[in-house]
Amino acid sequence: MDAPSQLVAQCHATAHKVGYAVPCPTRIPAGLSATPGTADCSLEIIGAAGEGGCSHLWRGWIFGSSNVLEQHLVITGAPTELKDATKVVNGPIWRDICPCRVRPIRSLRINGWKIQAVFVPPAANEGSAFAGHVVMIWTVSGHTYGAGFHDLDGVRQTLRRDEELVRAMKLVSQ
Repeated sequence: MDAPSQLVAQCHATAHKVGYAVPCPTRIPAGLSATPGTADCSLEIIGAAGEGGCSHLWRGWIFGSSNVLEQHLVITGAPTELKDATKVVNGPIWRDICPCRVRPIRSLRINGWKIQAVFVPPAANEGSAFAGHVVMIWTVSGHTYGAGFHDLDGVRQTLRRDEELVRAMKLVSQ
């Protein structure tokens, strides 16, 4: 289904807060809703990380966590270009929770972006919101982005779901 106008507005508001383009899904699975955070750290489908009671180490990052039925979707963006996929999927706290590893799946091109698809093994990335996910990672204009669903149906099926999600993404500014 088409993304609701509130989600698109949240993407623009996030871009305004972080000062760079935000990956905004234009189509989402029906019933997608933000993952409940804590009283001190609320989460959005997409938002500026490191605010309120959330870890301030994440300031400048984009982070979103959402669910639809049993599926979990995570979207992130780094304020700089990251060449190491483990840094993308574990965020600015990667040094605290690693040694981490990802398993490359394939490279592809979507929306003109060169994308690296990886699997994030839970045992090698404990504490990562992306643990157990297939993640699409790409860099545009000095910022690295990641988005992916939890792998519940097998890597091939999850990769197809991720490809569909990223095809429907636009980088939006303020």
